[in-house]
Amino acid sequence: MTTVTNIALAQQRQKDKEMLEAVEWQLNNIHETERRLKEMRKELENRLGINKPEGGDAA
Repeated sequence: MTTVTNIALAQQRQKDKEMLEAVEWQLNNIHETERRLKEMRKELENRLGINKPEGGDAA
């Protein structure tokens, strides 16, 4: 019975490792997507003149 238990535990451990890898990939993908969206937002704000200092406040 221990052999069967050990095999089942090893299989579950492998599945858990694969799931962890998938979760880490997705988290990395989210961060990359967030970075790209922020860059896109910044570019659009610059084009629209949003968040630019007014008058002589520019350094």
